[in-house]
Amino acid sequence: MIGSAAGEAWRAMQALVMGGEGHNRLHQICQEVELTPAALKMLLVLSSGARPMRDLVSAFRFDPSYLTSVVDTLERRGLARREPHPTDRRAKTVTVTDEGRLVVARAQKLMAVPPVSFGVLSPAEHEQLFSLLQRVLDAEPDIPDALRPRPLTARSD
Repeated sequence: MIGSAAGEAWRAMQALVMGGEGHNRLHQICQEVELTPAALKMLLVLSSGARPMRDLVSAFRFDPSYLTSVVDTLERRGLARREPHPTDRRAKTVTVTDEGRLVVARAQKLMAVPPVSFGVLSPAEHEQLFSLLQRVLDAEPDIPDALRPRPLTARSD
């Protein structure tokens, strides 16, 4: 059974993302790339590969009409497009465009900037925190590659 320390650690991670600088940063990034949080997440997911609309409904747990409106927004902006499904004539697949890949790269660069509060940790503590969070992420197979951090050895920063 997960103990109270795990629950409080989870709450701390939520607080970092949903409150303070983390929350503000998400909205700044969305403004910068001119997308809603849902559209940005959709674009990030699509950058890992084309997905059938029905898979997106399952993955996001959005109402199908809302998901359609998010995809419509991405399509109007030229960031994604619907294509016929390769094996099912009745279905559509959504794929990211080259312009969408540019927006993803820009958003990921902005998302990689840690909040100022990370300055209270030493470089060694940053590595330790990353290692621990990576282990947790490894236990979450449904998180798309585009949302996952790169291994420290693959970084040039």
